[in-house]
Amino acid sequence: MTSSTDHVDVAAYVLGILDEDEVDAFENHLAQCRRCALDLRDFAVLPDLLDEADANGVLRAHAGERPDGRSVRAMLDVVSADRSRRRRHLASGVAAAAAVLVAVTAFVTLTIAGPVDDLAVPTTVPSPSGVANNLTAAGSQLHRTDPGTGVEGRIAGVPETWGTSVQLEVRGVRGRTRCELLVTSTSGESLVMGSWLAPDARSPITFHAGTFLRWHEIAEFTIRDAAGTTLVSLPL
Repeated sequence: MTSSTDHVDVAAYVLGILDEDEVDAFENHLAQCRRCALDLRDFAVLPDLLDEADANGVLRAHAGERPDGRSVRAMLDVVSADRSRRRRHLASGVAAAAAVLVAVTAFVTLTIAGPVDDLAVPTTVPSPSGVANNLTAAGSQLHRTDPGTGVEGRIAGVPETWGTSVQLEVRGVRGRTRCELLVTSTSGESLVMGSWLAPDARSPITFHAGTFLRWHEIAEFTIRDAAGTTLVSLPL
């Protein structure tokens, strides 16, 4: 990759076909280039579209044999596996590089909130990846009250180029309790998205966090205390 071709490397970066040196060079360029940052948002839909087409058999249905005898279907399997392997590594790079356009990408903030009737959906505009997965702001809200603990949780998720941003509202936690929010992927991996100290008098709190996982890759959100006890879980 050379400086004269930086602008055409956006798609290659998103698809994960650059080598490590090219990835580093492109991310350095991306942090300074608004044009490429804008292009990155447009190209972010490509991996999802390819995965969807691959899962539905669209690519393999039209894949035959190459003149050299190599199976196109076998090559598609290799490319698909490599794309999945690279996606997680590239997600953190996308989040950091896209900061030229987004003031806050992966963020964790906590505010004490008064009673509200509904959890407002974050105002972030859905990215092309969200559209590709039929994910809208109205369709990405979860709400559940645990019958045992009485803790109520509401989550609104918004797709981003770097993953998913979420807004969580929690009610009913006993005061001065340290809590944490976990996200579990469909592959079974659990990650801590953030932690906070519950205020006194079971006051509701609003908590903002982000994950590199896309909404369709998430199986469940869990709120638990410092002892590891689940206060409320919100499965998708």
